[in-house]
Amino acid sequence: MNLTYYPYAPFPVNTGKVTVFDTGASKIYFDVCRGFTDAVDTVRISNDDLELLSCSSACSWYGDPMLSVDLNKLFLRKVQQRLLGLLTDEQQISLVDKSQDLVTTVTSDSFLLDLPLEVGMMPDLEKVMKFVGLSFPTEITNDPYAILETLIRTHVELGVKKSIVLTNVSHYLTSRQLTDLIQLVHELEATVLVIEFSESNRSEKFKNACYYYVDSDFVDWRSLE
Repeated sequence: MNLTYYPYAPFPVNTGKVTVFDTGASKIYFDVCRGFTDAVDTVRISNDDLELLSCSSACSWYGDPMLSVDLNKLFLRKVQQRLLGLLTDEQQISLVDKSQDLVTTVTSDSFLLDLPLEVGMMPDLEKVMKFVGLSFPTEITNDPYAILETLIRTHVELGVKKSIVLTNVSHYLTSRQLTDLIQLVHELEATVLVIEFSESNRSEKFKNACYYYVDSDFVDWRSLE
């Protein structure tokens, strides 16, 4: 995939790598972030053959991992559906039978009260999944690296082919965690683009990633290397 912000040459974003687009120009940072919402036409995305794609079809915009990423809201329903799809027929029948046993027990116990009560219809498998409380652990929300790792793993596990787009990742990770994240992306063969703002070139900090820097004077440092 390629990220293009006029008038600069395309910035390649490769699978299996963390690509960092870092800039010291607030206008560029603002334009690029907004461009991924498809609300404005400030950036262009193309495939390896330079064929244009819409941002929404090629990328999953997640933004700041600590401000806009809620793993349960983003993924839980899809994870439940994915898990149901992995169950064998026998496992699905077993879940239905156990649900029926629960309904039968509650129906029987309701007669202990001298009240006109009835039990609703037997829940389907999706409702069973919701009933058991399947969710991501709450402690993950207090650990930036855990959020990022879980987000990327879930994105890949669900078979989403879009590129992952994040912002401000360096604000939350130590150098060691950043290295671990880069290794994770490599192992999972994910495609991750991180948009950052910095008044100085930080190529050393991101030496194990694919790093691009455009400074506050709008100079693309690729032309100086």
